[in-house]
Amino acid sequence: MTTIAVFGHKKPDTDAIVSAIVMTYWLNQQGIDAKSYRLDDINQETKFLIELAKVRLPELLTHLEPDQLAALVDHNESQQSTAHLADAHICYLVDHHKLGDLTTTEPAYIRFEPVGSTSTILYHMFMEKNLLISQQMATLMAGAIISDTLNLTGPTTTDSDKQALQAVIHLAGIHDTNRFANQLFDAKSNISDLTDDALVTTDYKQFMFSNKKWAIASIETVKPDVVLSRIEGIQQASELIRQRDGLDYMLVIIVDILKQQSWAVGSNDAQNEIIEQAFNTRLNDKLLDLGHLVSRKKQFVPTLEAFYAK
Repeated sequence: MTTIAVFGHKKPDTDAIVSAIVMTYWLNQQGIDAKSYRLDDINQETKFLIELAKVRLPELLTHLEPDQLAALVDHNESQQSTAHLADAHICYLVDHHKLGDLTTTEPAYIRFEPVGSTSTILYHMFMEKNLLISQQMATLMAGAIISDTLNLTGPTTTDSDKQALQAVIHLAGIHDTNRFANQLFDAKSNISDLTDDALVTTDYKQFMFSNKKWAIASIETVKPDVVLSRIEGIQQASELIRQRDGLDYMLVIIVDILKQQSWAVGSNDAQNEIIEQAFNTRLNDKLLDLGHLVSRKKQFVPTLEAFYAK
C-alpha cells in the first residue's frame, strides 16, 4: 500500500485527532499520498473543534493491510495504538511523550520534542518546510494546543507552545483566545449524554508500571461538581472496566481546569493504598486529593513510576 495511514492513539483526545489531520495535510502538501484515521470515537471538545473548523472527521481505522505504511502521531506505545500495528511499516512518528516500546522495520522519520502538544511540533515542521498553514488547519492546531496545555496554564507548557499558539491563532483569525479556550472547555465539560463507562474511558490510556497493568483516565472539566455528582457511577464503571480490560489497577482522576487541582477517585483498598503512598494523600469521602497536579504525562505517570522504582 502506497497511501500512508496517519492516526493518533486509542481513546483520542483533541490533539490526537488534530495531529492526524494536520500531519496528513503536511504530507499532502509535499505530494505524499496520506489519509488520516482515528482509532475510537471522539469527545465533545473535539467534535466542537472539528465542526468549527469545518473539516471532515477522519474515518475509523478498522484494519491495516499487510505492509501498510503508517504515520503515528501523539503516541509511540503499542498498547495505546491499533492492534493491527504489527502488519504495518511505521514510516513517520511524531510525538511529545516519552519514548515507548515501538520499533520500526526500516529507517523512519522520527520527531520528538519536549513540548505540550504534538500540534506544536507540527507547527515547527510546517515552518521548516516553508509550507503554508490554511485557516482550517490553524484553527485545529490552536484548539489542540489549548486543549493539551490547558490554555498554556498546565505544567507541560513551554515557550514553544506559546509561540506556536500565537502564530496559529493569528492564522486562524481568532480574535479572543480566552473566549475560544472557554468554548473548548465548556464543550469538553458537557457530559450529559455520556454513560458512566464513556465518561471514564473518553480520555483513557494504559501503562505498565513494573509488572502491573494500569489505566489512567483523566476527566478534565470546568464543572467538577457535575462530575462529582456521578462519583458512585464512576466507581462502578471503573471496576467493570478494570475487569473487562484485564487491568491490575484502574485510576480515574478528575481535573478542575480552572482551579488547576485534581482528585483521584477512590477504588479498592489495594489501589487506594498505592495512591496514598505515591501521592502523599488520604482517602476522604470517596476521593483522594492530589492537590495541584493536573498532567498525566508530566505528573501522574512519573509519580507512579517513582513509586514502583523504590
